[in-house]
Amino acid sequence: MVNIFLSCSSKDHDFIKIIIDGLTALPDKYKLIYFLRPYNQDTPMEYILNKIGEADLFIIFISNNSLESEFVQSELEEAIKLFKLNEIKEICSIILDNSINVFEDYRIPEFIIKGNIFYSDSPENAVRIAEKFIFRY
Repeated sequence: MVNIFLSCSSKDHDFIKIIIDGLTALPDKYKLIYFLRPYNQDTPMEYILNKIGEADLFIIFISNNSLESEFVQSELEEAIKLFKLNEIKEICSIILDNSINVFEDYRIPEFIIKGNIFYSDSPENAVRIAEKFIFRY
């Protein structure tokens, strides 16, 4: 089983929901881990960070909302830490907002800038990018 953690802002719910619906057709050997409404609002951040520890792959959907989210930033910090410890195989960044300049936006960690970054202009394209990334495993 390949566990894939999806990190996103709840404020991007409608866009992300289309992506998640597209990814639910993945073969059974893949399991998605994500926290998107509706979910228990009282879910402790520690629980979410522990779930990242179960992931083999980490996909972050970058938007202005996710860059402003303390939760998403905490998830990303944890994923980077686990990647450096070889506990996560790979991190994939998908930019959902073409107005974000990765190389000029101070909210994006240097680690991400040096890694796999993809731009998507639609949820359907984001699904295709995520699938290509996932199917390598």
